[in-house]
Order: sequence, then structure tokens, then C-alpha cells
Amino acid sequence: MNEFQKQTVFLRGWLNGRGYYNAIAAMEFARQHHTGTRKDGCTPEFQHQTEIAMHISVLPGLLFPEETIATAFLHDTVEDTPVSRHEIASRFGEQVADATWRVTKVDEHGEKRDEDALFAEMELCPIASIVKPADRIHNQRTMGGVFTQEKMISYIDFTRARILPMMKQARVNFPQQYPAYQLLRHALTTQARIVSSLAQQQIQ
Repeated sequence: MNEFQKQTVFLRGWLNGRGYYNAIAAMEFARQHHTGTRKDGCTPEFQHQTEIAMHISVLPGLLFPEETIATAFLHDTVEDTPVSRHEIASRFGEQVADATWRVTKVDEHGEKRDEDALFAEMELCPIASIVKPADRIHNQRTMGGVFTQEKMISYIDFTRARILPMMKQARVNFPQQYPAYQLLRHALTTQARIVSSLAQQQIQ
């Protein structure tokens, strides 16, 4: 059993111990629909969802911990698979479907959604406003060797321009989740400083 498989077994046990059966169902659903590999060509796609869920599982003060973990597993399903928002709602409930939709960058026709409206929706949702930065953290942590230097810098710039301001407003909207937002913010800003520093070193 490799480390990812051990991680999956541990997380399933942790969820079961807390009675988070809807999150376990979301985990299995995501496993069935994310069967490919990440951009590096070797990492299982489902590992992305699992690591985000693991990260969220240790965040303090979440208003809806099970629903947030379920959304972490499902956040790419509507965008990257044939699964519809309606199917997510029928299987996992409207709250999870709504949060999943708020982090989905394309509409029902596969067209890119308006970015301003998308982030405005995220900051009004206690679940989406946690899942999006957690997703971003994992993407930034794994982009080395996959993205070009220019793309990494662009990715960090987007985090600063969009993700961090969204979280700042979400902290006002959902003050109970302030500790979780702070931990996510610290991780994002630390990653941004490291990428920026490495880029400057390469320029020099």
C-alpha cells in the first residue's frame, strides 16, 4: 500500500468515526469520476481531491465541516466530468450542490462564467470560501515542474488579486470561521512569497 492509499484509508476511517457518511459517499463518487492523472502525468487525479479534503479536515471553526469536506471531494465534478449540478443535489443535498456550483468556473453549457460574479458568490458561501483557497493551496504546492515560471507567477498573481480578497470578505461574512481563513491565508501567502523569491533569483 503506497502513501496515497494509506492516506485514503485513514481519511475514510476518520470520516466514519465522526458519522460523516455523506462525505464518505462524496469521496467514493469522486473516486469513480476522477480516474485520470494530474498534469504531471503520473499523480492520480483523485489524489488532488483527497489532499484538499485532508487539509480541510483539520481546519478549526468550520460552520459545516462535513458539507465542506464533501464539497472538497466534489469541487471539480461538474467542471471536469459529465456530472450535473442536479445530480450532485439529488445525491448529496442542495447545500453541497450549491457550494460545488459556486467554485465551478463554467456554466451548464461549458462556457466560462463571469469571474466577478463567481468570486462574489464564493464570498457569500461559508463552504465555497473554504474549498476554493484549499484547492488553490494544493494546486500551488504541486505546480513546480509542471507550470512554466511565467505561468507560476501568473498563478500567484491571480491568488493575490482574487483568492485573498475573496477570503478577506468571507472572514467578515462568517467570523466564526476566522481561524480557518487565517490558516489558509498564511499558507497561500507563504507559497506566493516562495514562488516570487525563486523567480527573482532566476532573473538575477
